[in-house]
Amino acid sequence: MKIIIKKISLVTVLIGSVLTLGCSEPSNEVAKVGEKVVTAQELANYFEFKRLDAKNTALVESAKKQYLNNLALVQAIESQTEYSDEKLAFELFEIKKDLLLNRYFNQYLEQVVTETDMRNYYAQNQEQYQSQQAKVSHILLRVNPADDETTRQAKYSKAVEAYSKINTGSDFSVVAQSLSEDRVSAKKGGQLGWIKAGAIGATFSDTVFNQLKAGQVSEPILTDFGYHVILLEQEPKTVKRSFESVQGNIKRSLRKAAKDAELARLQSTVSITL
Repeated sequence: MKIIIKKISLVTVLIGSVLTLGCSEPSNEVAKVGEKVVTAQELANYFEFKRLDAKNTALVESAKKQYLNNLALVQAIESQTEYSDEKLAFELFEIKKDLLLNRYFNQYLEQVVTETDMRNYYAQNQEQYQSQQAKVSHILLRVNPADDETTRQAKYSKAVEAYSKINTGSDFSVVAQSLSEDRVSAKKGGQLGWIKAGAIGATFSDTVFNQLKAGQVSEPILTDFGYHVILLEQEPKTVKRSFESVQGNIKRSLRKAAKDAELARLQSTVSITL
């Protein structure tokens, strides 16, 4: 509870400090909290900050009570012996810093990173948004690093059995359903769908993208997952991602680069002497 009250008071102090800036003209006193006079102008500034509808009298009255109660809470805490202006000043600095940075960069980045910039980046970096993909099915006999040679040989023999059945006329999907230990793809006749080059492993990728022709089945090959028998259903083709599907990633990348550059520029405008 003590921590929660402290956080509320810090925010209230900050708001109070901001709202009272520039209010040098005398205004009507509407309340007094301890020794502090609260003016109509101060409340008006607070209501504007909270974006309250002035016509909603019930809401305005509730906000007024909340503001006065918060001022009272601040005074009560400040009167405690453990209260430290110096420590609070550092916390307020952090709040101010975060507010300034967030507001500045929200506006700045909206101006410097436009949809035109994103589309230009997309057009100039096509290689990032296209890949070679092939449609494949496989039969997997799993091999674990801890398996002994006898177990590995047994798995290899089973993979050879699957390959032989397919070569003698058995349907690949039927063999996959009965022998494959990749139960997810086995339920679909071994289908993995369209995969990118390098997605499963170097040996698997080389077999699919460099050695097989459409409709061909590979002899058993070994990867980190085990022994595979692979069917290349459709030959590799270049698949390009649309601008809309990558727009969010491009925006984040451009905004980060712009923010880093602007941070460096801002910091260079003020010297630091040690």
